[in-house]
Amino acid sequence: MLSSIWTSEGMVVEDVDPGPLAPGRVRVSVTACGICGSDLHVYAGRTTKHKDVVMGHEIVGTIIDGSAGLSDSLYAIEPLDACLKCNYCAAGATNICPDMKFIGIDEPGGLAEFIDVPVHTLHPVPATLPPLLASLVEPMACSYRGVALGRLKIESRVLVLGAGTIGLFAGLLARDRAAEVAITARHPQQFDAARKLGLTSLNETEWEDWARDRQPDVVIETVGGAADTINDAIKASQPEARVVILGIFTANSQVDGLMLVAKEVDIVGSSMYGVGVHGREFASTIDSLARYSSEVEFMQTHQYPLESVTEAFDTALDKRSGAIKVTVLPR
Repeated sequence: MLSSIWTSEGMVVEDVDPGPLAPGRVRVSVTACGICGSDLHVYAGRTTKHKDVVMGHEIVGTIIDGSAGLSDSLYAIEPLDACLKCNYCAAGATNICPDMKFIGIDEPGGLAEFIDVPVHTLHPVPATLPPLLASLVEPMACSYRGVALGRLKIESRVLVLGAGTIGLFAGLLARDRAAEVAITARHPQQFDAARKLGLTSLNETEWEDWARDRQPDVVIETVGGAADTINDAIKASQPEARVVILGIFTANSQVDGLMLVAKEVDIVGSSMYGVGVHGREFASTIDSLARYSSEVEFMQTHQYPLESVTEAFDTALDKRSGAIKVTVLPR
């Protein structure tokens, strides 16, 4: 079995013996696995926490072993291997389970020919959703939860900070729930994507004027990293606005406490996906992605075989490539 392993020497593709299948797990032949921004933080050396691991958590595939009682259809994998025993799990909050292991970080991920996953992580994908497009379920699920936590109203004015995959999905999902949605962008393909999704796109010098004029009551931050975007979100918000933090930060963020207090802004963090008002958010996202499929096909900009995984990461990291979503096709 070929696996792409992140080591101190970089990304290495090796032939690995998968070993016997553990009880309660199934072996999945990986059809497609997207590269996430959090994977890029690791690859670019912005965090040193994850070494000697098979990355990749935006996974779809078919079951080849341990499939008793399961169909032979395509499955999207919800990469949360939670304990299913604690109070958080009992309430559906598997995303904050203290013993949760994240597939692609704490356990081998989907940048491999095969992956062994717990049965409870499998979600069937309808035949109407092509496999490549289905690999977008995981990032869209993050946006699905974040937009839900924003508590949008039909009169809401929404500003999304960041036009990566998560930001674009957040803008799309907010578009049909709010009166107006704008998104900040930096690269030509991001401005083009915002236009295709019917969003107002703003560059780094325009968003402050837009926010001053439009007074957004919901701001969704999706940049993370070492950016100062939490303060940008507070600055852009009208008093008593709701700020949702979706970005993955690799450095401590210094928050302007005076501005936060003066505006009485409500800041909420959004971690992955759990159970919302409509049930399991990952499963609900599959239905949403199927509805929006024709609108988001263009986001799948680059595909690479597993043997070219380093090139795939380099392409995803360099936005001059035109990349929005880079996907690895192991088989």
